[in-house]
Amino acid sequence: MNNLNGTYNQQDKYSAFWDRMAAHYPDPLDTKTLSDTNEIISIVKDRGVEIDRSKVLDIGCGTGTYTLPLAGNAESVTGLDDSEVMIERLVSSISRSGIRNVYPVKSSWKDIDITGYGFEKAFDIVWASMTPAVRTRQDLDKMEWCSKKWCVYIGWGGKRENRLMEEVFGLHGLKYGPPPGVEGTYNIIVRAGRTPSLDYFETQWDWTGSADEAMEDVECFIEMQGGKPDRSLIETVIGRHEQNGMVSHTTVAKEGIIVWRV
Repeated sequence: MNNLNGTYNQQDKYSAFWDRMAAHYPDPLDTKTLSDTNEIISIVKDRGVEIDRSKVLDIGCGTGTYTLPLAGNAESVTGLDDSEVMIERLVSSISRSGIRNVYPVKSSWKDIDITGYGFEKAFDIVWASMTPAVRTRQDLDKMEWCSKKWCVYIGWGGKRENRLMEEVFGLHGLKYGPPPGVEGTYNIIVRAGRTPSLDYFETQWDWTGSADEAMEDVECFIEMQGGKPDRSLIETVIGRHEQNGMVSHTTVAKEGIIVWRV
């Protein structure tokens, strides 16, 4: 019974984490976000991927960072995410922008029945960007089962820097850095007999919220790393980044872009 309760609580924290993150994701169509997205899409196109009139599946689509821009050229884009708040924001963006060829699906990539959903070999391109939903050989195999032509994986490229997070993590005896990323995924794909390309892209993004929101966000990050948040330590760091009741911090990162033919 304890194990069952522990699993439930961890899943609950995981869902709460991504729901909270959704509230601070930038609008996919704002100038800075769209500029970065289009640059990465351009890299993917340079690797031979034809997006025009293609059917695309975007795994871990979030609020639509890639889903919406891809829809500008694709025949259709199916955006899949397990976070209800992420999907709600995607639906809201679809409504505001008048885009008619995006189809949101709320589901976990780990659990989805691709046969039941009619996803087997249903897409020209299967896309997964900065998502923990795709990490194992089984996850990548499932991507290929859904794709007729191309797979695209975008992940951490060995760099994630954030002064506020680094200080807080250090005070808790934790190291803040990039999650598992493209190198491990690239090696899995190569061992499977594919010939993927690998490119890198450097970017940064800002987070802004109230001091209370910053506290909740940082606590959740620490818990996800197996730590126990100390509110007094976190408050000290947040206080140094607070102005007029709002807290802002910036993450500088490198992303890796893997493209391979199925």
